[in-house]
Amino acid sequence: MTGFDPKLLSAYQQTSYVALDGKRSATARIMADPQEVDRLLENRGAAEIVFVTAWNPKSKPTAQAANDAAHARLIDILEDEDLDYLPAEMRPASKEWPVEKGVAIFDLPPFDALQLAEMLGQYAIVWQGQGQPAQLLFTRLALG
Repeated sequence: MTGFDPKLLSAYQQTSYVALDGKRSATARIMADPQEVDRLLENRGAAEIVFVTAWNPKSKPTAQAANDAAHARLIDILEDEDLDYLPAEMRPASKEWPVEKGVAIFDLPPFDALQLAEMLGQYAIVWQGQGQPAQLLFTRLALG
């Protein structure tokens, strides 16, 4: 990851990625204990999950209306593709960044999720497989 902003990388690594399942939630953290998300995967009959947002493309603060429109586009894509997903929030550890709306998509292969994120102007996704810690995966946009 030559040239990627270390402060931004640290922010991504410290963020909590939260799948919202009604009154319950499951939180993924990079390289942390996977049990909470594993339970969600088991309940959903899924092998993997990816967290994707359309907010703040290229990690640049963006107006609320533009973020809302980008999120609506993401939902339209998921619905058109008939993908299984839950709403999600990306909750940063730092108050420098707002909580971002996103989605937790079940059984979407990482390559496909990276293409989706890239199409939305995103630098990264978070992927977690059953029994594995969450991993930060970068799109080609992050490489400059």
